[in-house]
Amino acid sequence: MRYPHPRISFSAALSLLVSVSMAWSGTAQAQTYQSGIVDNYVLPTEPVSPSAGMLAYIAANYTYPGSRPHDDTSTDRWFATTFTGLRRNGNICGATLRMGVRNGDSNDSVGLLFMGPTGTQLATGWGDSLINRGIGVGASGTISLNLAALPGGANLIPTLNAQGFVDVIVQDDSAVDYVTLTITPCRVDVYSKDNPSDVGLTPTVDPIWVSPDIRVCTTFGCVGHQNPEYGQTNWVYVTLRNNGPLAPVGNPATGSLFVYYTGSGGAAVWPTDWALIGSISSVSVAAGATQEFFVPWTTVPAPGHYCLLSRWVAPLTDPMTLTETFGSNTLNNTRWNNNLAWKNVNVVNLSPFAPLQHFNFRLRNLLAQREGPAALEVRIPNRTAPSFLKRGQLMLTLPQELWDTWQRQGTGFEIVAERTVRIVNPDGARLDGLRLKADGAHEVDVSFMAQDASADQERFEVDLVQHSGSPEKPDEIAESGGVRFDITLSKQ
Repeated sequence: MRYPHPRISFSAALSLLVSVSMAWSGTAQAQTYQSGIVDNYVLPTEPVSPSAGMLAYIAANYTYPGSRPHDDTSTDRWFATTFTGLRRNGNICGATLRMGVRNGDSNDSVGLLFMGPTGTQLATGWGDSLINRGIGVGASGTISLNLAALPGGANLIPTLNAQGFVDVIVQDDSAVDYVTLTITPCRVDVYSKDNPSDVGLTPTVDPIWVSPDIRVCTTFGCVGHQNPEYGQTNWVYVTLRNNGPLAPVGNPATGSLFVYYTGSGGAAVWPTDWALIGSISSVSVAAGATQEFFVPWTTVPAPGHYCLLSRWVAPLTDPMTLTETFGSNTLNNTRWNNNLAWKNVNVVNLSPFAPLQHFNFRLRNLLAQREGPAALEVRIPNRTAPSFLKRGQLMLTLPQELWDTWQRQGTGFEIVAERTVRIVNPDGARLDGLRLKADGAHEVDVSFMAQDASADQERFEVDLVQHSGSPEKPDEIAESGGVRFDITLSKQ
């Protein structure tokens, strides 16, 4: 027996939504929501999960309240279920719905609604007859819908983002086998520069460890980069750029920012060599934006010099290109993940009143189970600029364990004392044949001394670079990390 009941009119909804358009592109780790089992209406039935608002709407507009379960082939009962929490992985850029339906009457229809708690529609939905969707009376079939481009031109992606849920209904004599909703979060590509010429492409071209997008301030809001001061609060500033090349620009990004430090030096092992400075959760970066964020650093462990690492973490919308495995090489991770940035830059200020400065440089063996060969290179990154060695001296003092096993191989230096070499080639030098103990860390003392302070103020750059084996290529001596010394030589 049939009972009269109201039919939802979707014509107005369609005419309104035809005028709404949203271009969506980029995909990342779709999330699937399932209601019912794909079992061709085999009993027993499976439960549904309509919202309280959807149940209130049915009770107010139909003779029989409630919803039929999956696989119920009886007549005169609406089917309804609600998918919630759709934005748990961030903004939605795509959504598809697939459902198995058995058409029980010529006027039955399918609808997508957005019901509030009291049964009032919060936003315009969409609907169509089952016959229009290709399922004749008495027939069973599959309905597949792209919610960004529904029949008639409707686009429900903006509404899904605004509401975070959707109600699925079928009226009122038709059975539903299953409903599958697939949500695709917006893909974004947030990156920080590894060096001034970096545009976010991977792998990054050397150098990897001189990021201009990380800087330290000893006073809040300073200009430029400073060495951190022990015994006070410092601030680490990180620039994030939501216009990377690995995803279409146009989607806002949400994720977490983590900032770490380790001892100043070359190679570093992830995560054991790194200590957390701080983090910011729920960071939002507008589409195409470049924004700077800061983390207070209250735990500088001792006077000295440190390397910094920033990590943008958004695994569902902007995942790491290369998984950071335990014990992996920080340089390799940073080279292949534009979510990471590494800052190994020490500021050196020399004057007649402070003509000498010492710095520590850690040579780290990335091979945990074996001794490994290494080299230490002094590199002048800009060969067209004056060399610091024209106006000063650079000395390297090796720890005893390295000195004892070193065969005095290399170029561009002279031995001036026990364990100490002076760099004599203004274009750079290299100490070859160093031996690093398994999982070892060896501290080298680096000293800069001004010799000519009478000339005008001048700036210089000197890189100290470690070359050694890595877990990826244990027998290949390759660049593993380094430190840039930004030197200012002044009269006062």
